[in-house]
Amino acid sequence: MNQEINEQYDSPQTLDNEQQSQEKSTEKKVKKDEEKLEDAIEARARKILNRREEILWRGTPLHTSMLKYHALSFLMTVAFVYLGITFSAFFFALLIAPIVLSTLKILSIKTNIYEITNKRLRIKKGIFSRVTHEIELYDIKNTTLEEKRGNKGFITFYTTNEKFPKIRFPRMKNPSEIHNKVRDIYEEIKLERNKITHSKAK
Repeated sequence: MNQEINEQYDSPQTLDNEQQSQEKSTEKKVKKDEEKLEDAIEARARKILNRREEILWRGTPLHTSMLKYHALSFLMTVAFVYLGITFSAFFFALLIAPIVLSTLKILSIKTNIYEITNKRLRIKKGIFSRVTHEIELYDIKNTTLEEKRGNKGFITFYTTNEKFPKIRFPRMKNPSEIHNKVRDIYEEIKLERNKITHSKAK
């Protein structure tokens, strides 16, 4: 009789121990699965961020963007020729000014290079010395696509970069195609970075 009573008292405790053991096993399994998921997410993000850089688009400003400078150079040339004929040949020497102005503007067009890669936006400026500005794609907040006739247009990028909060790239061919590629890449990068941040916060 006493043995039966002991078995009755021992049975619930045994069940509790088994339940605790199962819970611990489940917790270990869940924790292990979470660690595997975090490792997979981090590896995926690292792969995206460290992928080989490829240029999606490269171009320079159009000459039409410098029309006001060319117009000013033309007016200066006409004025100096008129003054040279009317008053003094000294004014002919001043013709060097509009020539230099136009030359510098043409060179600036050729040396100001805009690039869009699968990692960043890059702007290279300078005639005699080159300065390169880079904005990572994950710093992009928003974009605006302007499509014109002839399958040409502009892309404007709004970023978190204080120096370049807004960048309007020169006119390009197939702007919608470039726009979609950039949008897909920076959304993918942001998603992976957010997953890592969220998993680490846990």
